[in-house]
Amino acid sequence: MNPLFILLFIVTAFYMLIYQPGFYKYFFGMLIPYYLLSQLFYGNLKLNSPKKKFFMSSWYHPFDSQIYCSSTVDITKLLDFLKEYNKEHSTNIGITIFIMKLLAHLFTKYPDLNGNIIFGDVLKKNRIDVSVTVSNEGGHNLEVITIQGADQLNLEDIKKKVDTQVDLIQHGLDINLGLKNFFLNLLPTFLLGPFLRIISILSASGIDLSILGLPKYSYGTAVICNYGKEGLEDTFLPLFPFSYSPICIGISKIKEYNPFKYDLTKEISDKKYYKCKFCYTIDHRYLNERIVAKLLRDINSTILNPKQVFDKVYFSECSDVSSTELQPVSKIKMHFEQQMYKHF
Repeated sequence: MNPLFILLFIVTAFYMLIYQPGFYKYFFGMLIPYYLLSQLFYGNLKLNSPKKKFFMSSWYHPFDSQIYCSSTVDITKLLDFLKEYNKEHSTNIGITIFIMKLLAHLFTKYPDLNGNIIFGDVLKKNRIDVSVTVSNEGGHNLEVITIQGADQLNLEDIKKKVDTQVDLIQHGLDINLGLKNFFLNLLPTFLLGPFLRIISILSASGIDLSILGLPKYSYGTAVICNYGKEGLEDTFLPLFPFSYSPICIGISKIKEYNPFKYDLTKEISDKKYYKCKFCYTIDHRYLNERIVAKLLRDINSTILNPKQVFDKVYFSECSDVSSTELQPVSKIKMHFEQQMYKHF
């Protein structure tokens, strides 16, 4: 129980004892009959042990809307694609950046996901943002970086923005993080919760609170964390209540495997195959099981066939407006959806 409520109960009890002693006549006059009646009708119930009472006092009836699911996907073609892409563009893009870009464009296909539930209604966002967690303080802490308008950026742009924010955070130069830490250190714990709830609602509603360290839409529609870099698996992330994000994705450790291990008709090859588990935590208020299945199928289909689904134009649509290779965003989206439907 909250210490403030305990203190309030003690103060009230002493006040009634000193100034309103008649209160206890009515209190015990109702308590004793209640106890006798409860023993008469429920006397056969087994009394809870101290440990059981502790557990029952710690949690309440479930009201959480989180859905947990995972899928293990062959990422061999994806790794080959990224290796070729990095060589061609002289960059170093990994799975995390690819998933950020993929989700940003999937939210154009599922626009109902791109919003925040405010006072029981879904408030649609006017842009698509994606967040990613990065380590700080030598791995002792995690911070969240939000890339605004990720659907309008190519892979290299997202990579540069993430790297820039990581450098600012690690060198203590991120203004928003500094302001948030200031208020976290300033306010006591019992006031911090209500304070964070109020300003997070305002930020999720599209109000710029940069003066408090929370800009407009400070968290993206999806939050991604690559725990696989630390060698972890089955990395289910909690839906951070102040983020208002409907989906979190944990990327697990990449493993080498042999898909033809039990197929004696296949010849032994030197080619290596890799797989990775993606763990999803989804807010059921935004998605039902049918949309979840379609979303995951889109993600898996893209990972299995990155070249077929995403051509070079798709990855470069906003990097150079003057380029003759570029197509209008509407045509790119149409191409994306046409390619997606081939896998259903």
